[in-house]
Amino acid sequence: MKKPNDYSEEFQKVINEWRKRHHIRDDDAILLCIELFRMHQKHWDEMRHRDLPSFTEFRETILKLKMLASFVQRDASALLEELRRQRGGRRLAASSLAGLVLTAIFAAVTGMFIGKFLL
Repeated sequence: MKKPNDYSEEFQKVINEWRKRHHIRDDDAILLCIELFRMHQKHWDEMRHRDLPSFTEFRETILKLKMLASFVQRDASALLEELRRQRGGRRLAASSLAGLVLTAIFAAVTGMFIGKFLL
């Protein structure tokens, strides 16, 4: 893995130019702030490099995900074809009007018997 560029020398050069331009002394409090900022950046850079995967790892993970997605898609297509083939021979019959009327009559009679004998 390629090591990221170290910009410390460039940053120090810019700070020195800035100090000369604004006549900042060696004991000025702003230099402590800059030092604190550098410590903060170093800490977060280390955490970021430790926690984030490299580009190669990320690419490999994406390729694995793509491969698994194609397997799932292939298996889902096979399952759908099998379901279509199985369901093709047996169609559900639509309810007829006579069947619906008989069911309604049976429910009404059952309700009357329950109301008269059980309640």
